[in-house]
Amino acid sequence: MQDVLSAPGKRVLDRLAAQPEALYAFDFDGTLARIVQDRHAAVLTGPIREALSALATTAPTAVISGRSLDDLRPRVDGISAHLIGNHGLEGLHTSERVMHQAQDCCRAWLKTVAKDESALTRAGVVVEDKTYSLTFHYRQACSPQVAREAIFHTISTLAPSPRLVLGKSVVNAIPSGNLHKGSAMLELMHQLQSSAALYVGDDDTDEDVFSLPDERIVSVRIGKKAASAAQWYLARQSQIGLLLQYLTRARSRAVSA
Repeated sequence: MQDVLSAPGKRVLDRLAAQPEALYAFDFDGTLARIVQDRHAAVLTGPIREALSALATTAPTAVISGRSLDDLRPRVDGISAHLIGNHGLEGLHTSERVMHQAQDCCRAWLKTVAKDESALTRAGVVVEDKTYSLTFHYRQACSPQVAREAIFHTISTLAPSPRLVLGKSVVNAIPSGNLHKGSAMLELMHQLQSSAALYVGDDDTDEDVFSLPDERIVSVRIGKKAASAAQWYLARQSQIGLLLQYLTRARSRAVSA
């Protein structure tokens, strides 16, 4: 992995900007917005909102998040971006049949989770019902190990068995299938007829995009991690504004050339 804001990285970004139909996609939590203790408090800062909005006016832009669309929309309100939620389950690419199946699956899971509600609460676990997936949060747990044990005990009782995606102090239970951030990214590129794309994320939930065997996609991870499939990294989340500004300038240069 190399720093995407290094000279070689900027050359790659410049080549991407030269392609008019290139798509620029970003995760939300930990990428566009800083990770916070209270997930409800996650917001775009003024400078990031302004920088993302500026990019979205010059190029196709998307936010692909683990949050539900109902949760995500007000956080990016006013920005002209395509939105995909629930780790790829919600968005313009998903059929009504698949959505109903995921919703029915989560309803069944919630009935099972309710039986362990007391144990999960004592362990400091909060269960978020996102309609089409469940997220077990334990960021505020006194003992992360005890919280994880309680979560995985509950998950072992769920039927049908979910696909698990681990994040930063969260465990996501997602209906099994082929829909994830990677498949959502490819479908969005197909619908927008994008010849190339950039994806920026920060977590294991983003590896579904990073690991795609598609040379059209430039992948960037927030924070250098040897085990990641991402090609490039951005040293810190606080640099996302610099990246957004560089992308906007590169697009402007390409358009005026």
